Amino acid sequence: MTRFKSFRPILIGAASACAVLALGLSPRVHAVASALVTVVNTSANPVTVASVDDRVAQPAVFRVYPNVRAYATFVVPAGKRLVITSVSGWNNGNGSASGIDIDLVSNNLGNTQTIPFGAAQSATSLRHLMNENVFLVADPGSTVYFTVTDSDYNDSAGINIDVHGYYVSAS
Repeated sequence: MTRFKSFRPILIGAASACAVLALGLSPRVHAVASALVTVVNTSANPVTVASVDDRVAQPAVFRVYPNVRAYATFVVPAGKRLVITSVSGWNNGNGSASGIDIDLVSNNLGNTQTIPFGAAQSATSLRHLMNENVFLVADPGSTVYFTVTDSDYNDSAGINIDVHGYYVSAS
């Protein structure tokens, strides 16, 4: 019995701690505590808001059709940055096109990325762009240019370029 008496304060303390935790973690206590919280959102004291994932909320997927004699363009909407993450496409011409140049303005500086076409599998097959994962960011309101690199200026190939990415608010 003396042993139990020596452990009694420890057992009472542990039981009390469990009771406090059980009350503190109950949904009713959380509901009361959250009702007491007040958020003041004024222009002088704004509540900070963060975007969780712009890739899902603001996707950007489009197709452009450049050729040897004319580049294709895409204008980034005002107030948004365009983040390009992947570029793919194909060429159904004579096989002289070697790649696509993507020219854009990022942070007020010019930037170019070249993506090569893969080797033709046969004389009658499409030549695919090497599906390239990229990370290119275009400034709001700027124009993105897609230019064909081709050694034959008379190549009348039809070229389709698929661009995948997302928009991010510029502010």
